[in-house]
Amino acid sequence: MEIADCSLKQDRLSKARIYAAAGIPEYWIVNLSDEVVEVMRDPDQAAALYRDVRSAARGKRLELVALPGAALDASELLPRASSTRGSA
Repeated sequence: MEIADCSLKQDRLSKARIYAAAGIPEYWIVNLSDEVVEVMRDPDQAAALYRDVRSAARGKRLELVALPGAALDASELLPRASSTRGSA
């Protein structure tokens, strides 16, 4: 899991390719800019990419591949709405 603000582009491109090539079954990016959790699954090691890429906004439940039956709400990984940028 990566927490991304300024590093979002690098996390999506470079790191995702490295993790997919290594066969890491699931890679999450907590995208602070868009306030979503990006979930990448089903790595294609030869192509160094994830075949299943989704985004989960607040209120969306995320299942964990490594722990079948375990899930959490994307809101639990994102900053509270009152602490987002642009607050005075």
